[in-house]
Amino acid sequence: MDAGVFTTNWSLADRAYALPTRRWMLGPFADALRRLQFEFRVNKWTAEDNDCDDFARLAAAFAQVLHANTPDRPAATALAVGELWYVQDGGAGHAIVFAICGPSVEDVLFFEPQDGTEKQLSEPEKQTVMLVRA
Repeated sequence: MDAGVFTTNWSLADRAYALPTRRWMLGPFADALRRLQFEFRVNKWTAEDNDCDDFARLAAAFAQVLHANTPDRPAATALAVGELWYVQDGGAGHAIVFAICGPSVEDVLFFEPQDGTEKQLSEPEKQTVMLVRA
């Protein structure tokens, strides 16, 4: 990590990522996402039509759009925010957003785009992650 940029050899879409802060994700970003959801009338969960994967996809793409339009962002970076699909403790699949906010595993924020809050995943849930797209 150098000056807020995370680089990796993982199989991710980009080579360098700018790291968002928890404060930004849970404050300004969550507020802006909620306004966007209301503006386009996609703020309510509807089975298959507008469910968790749709909320996660919109949130991750919107975060990247905001990053691309940030004048002082680090050059040649994507934002370390993406979709994460896993199986909940109750057995149902779920899609949320993750944000890498720092260099350690404790710095990964799990974000529920349906209500703009931090989500805590249990250790068994973390073991069921089936898709990470950034």
